Amino acid sequence: MFYRLTPMPPRMAAAFLLVCSPSMDGADRAPSNAGHAAAVESEPLSSSLRKWIDALAVAESGNRNWIVHEEEDGRRYYGCLQFREETFRYFAKKFRMVQTAQPGDVMSLIYDCAFQKRLATRMIRENPENWKHWRKTVERIGLPPGAKAPVDAAVVDQPGRAVN
Repeated sequence: MFYRLTPMPPRMAAAFLLVCSPSMDGADRAPSNAGHAAAVESEPLSSSLRKWIDALAVAESGNRNWIVHEEEDGRRYYGCLQFREETFRYFAKKFRMVQTAQPGDVMSLIYDCAFQKRLATRMIRENPENWKHWRKTVERIGLPPGAKAPVDAAVVDQPGRAVN
């Protein structure tokens, strides 16, 4: 079982990050590699998206890199944004953010919080509805910038963890 060691509830910590985080300049942009992804990444990283990603990391893991959470059914979630390995591999490959497909290389990146945040930023920029990979956490911290609330609220209220 996973236990958070933050001295305040995750919702409060996430709200604190959203309010108190300094804004980012364009220096923390994820590298772009081709086509649509290049156009998406050419925009400066908005401070509101950066703050949302930071709040997501606090709510998911206390912003800690080496967290592994295992569900009762055996599914594992890794790193500060609690990615499932399959989701991490899919999006890292889609955005050409990994040079090799070697399992060891990808698994070392899955624990890199900065890499996970760049990947999540690309995911949300490409499609703001990718917030659904963190359904349960989004219930606590709110939607990312540009995302629309689901028409059917039951989409967010499904039992269990996020599908990431």
